[in-house]
This record gives sequence, structure tokens and C-alpha cells, in this order.
Amino acid sequence: MRRHFTAPVSLIMLSLVPALAAAQSPPPAATAPRAADPVIAANLITRDEALGLVRDSVMACDKRGERAAAVVTDVNGVMRAAVSTEGGNTIGLTSTARKTAAVLRFRMSTRALREKAAADAAFAAEFGKDERYYFSPGGLPLFRGGQFVAVLAVGGGHAIDEECALDALSRTQWKTAAN
Repeated sequence: MRRHFTAPVSLIMLSLVPALAAAQSPPPAATAPRAADPVIAANLITRDEALGLVRDSVMACDKRGERAAAVVTDVNGVMRAAVSTEGGNTIGLTSTARKTAAVLRFRMSTRALREKAAADAAFAAEFGKDERYYFSPGGLPLFRGGQFVAVLAVGGGHAIDEECALDALSRTQWKTAAN
């Protein structure tokens, strides 16, 4: 009695087809090298400067009885430091992000943007209800040597956000205008 092994041999041959095809295919094209990750620029604002500003801003609000959050972001949109008061509402962090976006986009304080929206109907119609931005005082552009380099944004301290930021800035060499 003779046994035929054609079915198992056929299955083995079929299982080898993908491997044989891969061996005969040309190698995949070389992929382009990955771009280098962006580097955080210390020439804009240093870690220590950013930490000092957020710490002093939150402490200024604490002294006035308000729980707040403060964020420093460089002109490239890279967050350099963030601090929030224990027990504060998370809305402070949300508002600092929107204030930062507004200052980065328009290169002026959120107080100035609020005034512009009140005086310029076209500006108010286009940007006044844009959820990306928040024109409540507390977002300040930071200048060094006449160049816009960073944003300090304070939120959650209600009507004193800007006051707290300015208090922190008063002990530094930072300018909030290009002059």
C-alpha cells in the first residue's frame, strides 16, 4: 500500500511562497532620516527666569487672598514653567492657556486686546468669541532687548490676574512692551 503525501507537501510549498517572494523582492527604499526634535531655546527665557515669574505671580495672588495659576511660555509656544495654588480651580490653568494663545497670536497684552475688542467692531466680530483666545487681563508679552521672547499668563485670580503678574515682574528686568 502506497501513501500519497501530496496534500501536506502542497501546504508546505504554499507556506513557503510568501518567504520566497520576499526574498526575491528588492529591499525597501531607504527612509529619510528623522528630523531632529526642536530644542528649548534658553536665549529666550531661562528655566530659572520662568520658574521665578510663575512662583512670584502665584505668591502675589496668594497674598491678596486669591488662588491662581501662572504659566510662562516662550515665543515659540514652548511652555517653560507652570505653577498653580493648591485648592485653586482648574479654570485658572485653562484661562492661562487661552491668554497665552492670545498674546502669542497678537503680540500684545490681553488687557490691550480686551480694549481693542471694545473699540474695534470688526476685530471683536472676528476674534471676540474665538474659543482659542481669552481677552481677560493677565496675559503679558515679555520683551528682552526690544524683542518679544515670552508670555507670562496668570489665571484664576479673578480681577487681579494682571496685578499679580505685574507684581512679579516689578522685581525683574523684564519689559512688557518693546521699548
